[in-house]
Amino acid sequence: MSNEHEMDNGVLDETAQGLATYLYDRTAVSKVTARKPLLRSPPEGLDKESVRTLVAGVGTEEVHTALANIAETAGKKDTYLYDASIMTKHYAEIDALLEDKDMLRTIATVTRSDSRLYPRPTQFSKLMNTPFRFSMDEILGAAARMKGDEEYQDIGVVTASNGKSAFFSDKFLSRKYAQSLIQQIEVDDPENP
Repeated sequence: MSNEHEMDNGVLDETAQGLATYLYDRTAVSKVTARKPLLRSPPEGLDKESVRTLVAGVGTEEVHTALANIAETAGKKDTYLYDASIMTKHYAEIDALLEDKDMLRTIATVTRSDSRLYPRPTQFSKLMNTPFRFSMDEILGAAARMKGDEEYQDIGVVTASNGKSAFFSDKFLSRKYAQSLIQQIEVDDPENP
């Protein structure tokens, strides 16, 4: 019996190390990993039942030592795993929103964070770049849909004199202040380096 237990622990340890490497590698390329597909179809060479046991331990005191850096963040459609030693919780939350394809919540989350932390409005051009890669049509459509959605009533749009726009949250920035910031970012700073 003890020999069988040692063998089980050996498989579990080997699977834990393989899973930790897999999650680290995905996180290193700025990707969170959805829990449901991972459990349905574990990475090649990893024991399915061991992966289930190991993933269940993430975020608890029973976490396997090889997975000590693995954290999770909840999305709307799934729970996502990432290596917290190389990705911040905020970035993982944003990537989870992108994985959920929840564009309005993604824009609102980034906008509220930028407005609160920096403070600055979130330029449309930022949302067109990595990791978002939204098109201008998608951004304009999102702005229009947010106006009619109670959850996003704090999100507004300001435009600089050169026509460049940005989102802001009136929970953290007044419209007037957001307007002056976008003008400074888009027009004043580039003209006066």
